[in-house]
Amino acid sequence: MKLLRYFLVAVLAISLLPVSLKAEGEVYKAYDQNSSLEEEFSSYEEAERFYRENIDNYDNLILKEDDRIIRMEYGIVSFNTDSACSIITEYHSTVRGVNDYLNGCYGIDAVYNYTSDDGKRVYFAYAGDEAYASIDEVSLIPLNEVNTKISSYTIRDGKMYHDIMSQLDYDFYSYSLALDFMPEFMDENKTYYSHDGHFFYDDYSLMCDDLRNDNHDNAVNEEAYYNYYQYLSHRSLSEYSAKEVEEYFYDNLGYDKKLSHYTDFNNDGAADEVNRSQLSGEIGNFFVYQDIYGANALLLLASAVNESSYGKSFNSFISNNLYTASAYESESEKEVSRYERIEDSIYAHAKYFISSRYSNHLRSDYTGTFLGNKVAGINVNYAIDPYYGEKTAAACFELDSALSLKDYNAHALGIIKDNKRVNFYRDETLENRRFYLKDIVELSFVILDENEEAYKIQVDPSFDSEYRYDFYDSCAWVPKDEFYLIINEDKIREYDLHEYYYDFNGGRFHDYSELEINSKDERPLIIPGKDGYEFTGYDEEGVAQYKAITNVDLIRDFSRVVEKGNYLDLSEAVLKVYYDDNSFKQLPLSSDMLRYYDPDEEGIQNIKIVYNGIGIDKDAEFSEELSKIRNMITEAVENNDYVTVKANMGKIDYPFSFAEIRSLDYELKNLNQRNYVIKDRTEKYNLSISGLDLSLADKTSLSLFGDTYYVVVNKINPKDEEKIYSIAKAYGFENVEGLDLSFRFNYQNIELSGPAIVQIDIEDKKNNLVYTVYHLNDQGDVIKCKTTQSENYIQFMIRESGPYLVLSLPSANEYDIKDNTEDLSYENMGFDNHKMNFELMGIMVLTLIGIIGVTVYYIISDKRERMWKDFRRSLRTAGSVQEEKPKN
Repeated sequence: MKLLRYFLVAVLAISLLPVSLKAEGEVYKAYDQNSSLEEEFSSYEEAERFYRENIDNYDNLILKEDDRIIRMEYGIVSFNTDSACSIITEYHSTVRGVNDYLNGCYGIDAVYNYTSDDGKRVYFAYAGDEAYASIDEVSLIPLNEVNTKISSYTIRDGKMYHDIMSQLDYDFYSYSLALDFMPEFMDENKTYYSHDGHFFYDDYSLMCDDLRNDNHDNAVNEEAYYNYYQYLSHRSLSEYSAKEVEEYFYDNLGYDKKLSHYTDFNNDGAADEVNRSQLSGEIGNFFVYQDIYGANALLLLASAVNESSYGKSFNSFISNNLYTASAYESESEKEVSRYERIEDSIYAHAKYFISSRYSNHLRSDYTGTFLGNKVAGINVNYAIDPYYGEKTAAACFELDSALSLKDYNAHALGIIKDNKRVNFYRDETLENRRFYLKDIVELSFVILDENEEAYKIQVDPSFDSEYRYDFYDSCAWVPKDEFYLIINEDKIREYDLHEYYYDFNGGRFHDYSELEINSKDERPLIIPGKDGYEFTGYDEEGVAQYKAITNVDLIRDFSRVVEKGNYLDLSEAVLKVYYDDNSFKQLPLSSDMLRYYDPDEEGIQNIKIVYNGIGIDKDAEFSEELSKIRNMITEAVENNDYVTVKANMGKIDYPFSFAEIRSLDYELKNLNQRNYVIKDRTEKYNLSISGLDLSLADKTSLSLFGDTYYVVVNKINPKDEEKIYSIAKAYGFENVEGLDLSFRFNYQNIELSGPAIVQIDIEDKKNNLVYTVYHLNDQGDVIKCKTTQSENYIQFMIRESGPYLVLSLPSANEYDIKDNTEDLSYENMGFDNHKMNFELMGIMVLTLIGIIGVTVYYIISDKRERMWKDFRRSLRTAGSVQEEKPKN
């Protein structure tokens, strides 16, 4: 019996042991950095009780569990992230009552509200929403322990910026969004905080207090601020014409071609070619689909600019899609996840996303057709980026400012907020209800008219089975007392539209063989498709005219051997179109002329090129060998195997980092012992360079004193500078410096086969400017170079000779990074052996000339002496001798 009792006691002790050990392993500590307080507790309950009882006695009381902060009074919530931005945080919106997701790479910090009593959930405010997440999904950082900047608003040069952090490892803002001109309640160069973009604070702690008290007593603005573009309904019309916007994109931004291939050595998500864009030739389509599907052209365009990096994203290149989401009409497109044409992505976004989905009040995910934030608007369900609405609004502000601000505050907006149910009526008597909405968090509508009792608004739903939108029919009246706020009340007005008829004369425009639309401008240019024909215009009755195409051909081809997994380079390819009237035209081959091909499939593939229904076939080889070379270089770079890298340089485009080039080139420099000379003919730059041993071919000659590799720095050609800057200034850049770089081996011009790093100092360099370098290549394309900057220098990556222009933009960040040292500089360059060879050759030539001269002199003198002797001899023979030598 005793044995059984001992056994039961032992079992009980073992069963209790994990609990006892856990209790011993957890240490709870309360502290305050502004005092000597530091209390430890053995249980969470004790610590939490102490926290509640003493929170008002300290500036920022903090509670920790082991090394993790679990409760504080003032601070930020930091979302977990990784370098691949693959971590998704699930949270619950207490405003909308639904679960949602976010990615901290778009905005890493939120405003801390409080921690649940059980310590398992953290409540926060973020991008307009109030929510909670598991404490394991986030980190809490007390306000006085934050070592970097935090997301905030500021006024710089008369504009309001939202500066957003996406990481807390470096003291740099990741995004700086210019949203508006300075509101009257803000001051220049002052920092403000806001968790909803409506109420702003100059003290972070006071914002936290108001958040907990559910008021805005400490905000610097009494009335809520609403960013105009962020709350402008898509059910509105831009004040611009297609022609005005086309002129800006084609003339100012210089968009003269679509992307022909894709390189992004900058790692900024945009193709390096500045003057090429998938938006080229497409601007008019934004206005066409505005008139047909009721999606504001500037908002459509700004969304494309934001989502496709001005038509330069990889997705826009490979999928012909200017947007991140897609809605394919054909099975062939759906199968390969690719639109046949860029225009199709604009059409699908306007029709299916704006008019069919986000404007449909009968859908459960309807939250309004304005951009919005994470509480209301398209942003709620369209994007995981909590600041998608702000980023697109910033793109609107940028475009509108670059044009003439015609769209800025052009419409009156009515905000309806926190309503259980709102009725929308057919007429101003408010008796004939058209539809109703319930449980409204926040909605924004364009106001068209008013009477004493109600406002006439442009409603969101399309009442057409094909989702076309009638700006005259899609209206309703709403009682005035339903509105929370009216913005731009003096801009209440109705549209004056013109009706146009189109007969596509045997052609089609998507599903239409004919079409009637209303537009505020002159007849929009709708281009129908008709296989075997090219559209030439409309006659006076609106009937489409065509001319027949006989055939097409490539007069300049693309490269037929491509690395497997890569895409065709069309930069040299030119298509020639022949017509039945014996005329022809030439145009660059673009990605939307190619039907789908699989770059991951090894071997020869048939490439079908189609222009207006007329096609030709070409073969291209997708080479596994080139892919093996890429893998070989990758492995060699990791192992610092400079010999292998050097042997394969130039065979493929490889995205070297600055550090990799410096490391590999340093080893090669010590091995090669080449002789370099920097010839700065501008006498201006303290230039240094890395990568020459890596990217310049090995050469030898019979020079007596050895060979010389030259880095030649000249002034930039004024015409080249003008061409580059004419594009750069449209993006807000200032011209800083221009130079022309070239390379020589002795007297021979040579080219790089890979990348090199150039470092130069700039007079009056400022750390609050971000610098970028543009390059003009031989094909006339302007290329954005990978650029970094340090405290005193600018570094940029080059891949060929030619003109380079250094540009600058104001920045919210201070760039005081430690300077680098490149492998070759003025201090460590060698002797000019090539010059010495020339000098020696000159000396030898002069010496030889001297020797020859002396020899000739003595030969002539000797000959004269012999002639004189012969002359005297002949005189003696004649009987008379002349005593003096003849003068000649």
